[in-house]
Amino acid sequence: MPNTPPGPKAILLNGIVVGEVRSNGNTDQDAEAVRAFLKEKGLHKEVTPFQAVFNQAIAFANTSAHVYEKNLRRTPRNGFSPVPFVVNAAFSIELYLKALAQKHGKALRGHELVKLHLSLPTKAHLEINQVIPKCAANRVLGEQPNFTGYLQHLNDAFVKWRYSYELERIDTVHIEPTIFVMEVLHEACRLP
Repeated sequence: MPNTPPGPKAILLNGIVVGEVRSNGNTDQDAEAVRAFLKEKGLHKEVTPFQAVFNQAIAFANTSAHVYEKNLRRTPRNGFSPVPFVVNAAFSIELYLKALAQKHGKALRGHELVKLHLSLPTKAHLEINQVIPKCAANRVLGEQPNFTGYLQHLNDAFVKWRYSYELERIDTVHIEPTIFVMEVLHEACRLP
């Protein structure tokens, strides 16, 4: 069980210090003390399954964006960066699809992006189609955007690219269409 140094610990909520608890050095007990403090102050909010998956999707998308901005956006590109970009981007896409399903009361499992996409409720497909034009305007895709085609190309990227060192050759993943798919799913999840 990981421990932290005992002493006063500031409590941050959405980046704002809202109070302080005294840590006894036990991480699990400290986390419970923070939860109790937030509940007592009326600041605790239960996280829905949709929010939990959506937050994870955002975290992996942000990581891929960081890799892109730091190592892939400029030339020369860092040759070690495509793998972490693709793995984080593809996993974020998987989680966005699962979050979109959760938003409509359906739980999905698996890594194959096309199967996950096909399993989405009709309303989720409508939300995806609704945001495609806006998201396409933000990207240089060089063609009419083909969301399902891009998704098909990325279908097993998470599984293959995370073990790319074991493969003799790996399929090319194009950055702009990948970012487009992440953006579309992010925006679809944000719709009311």
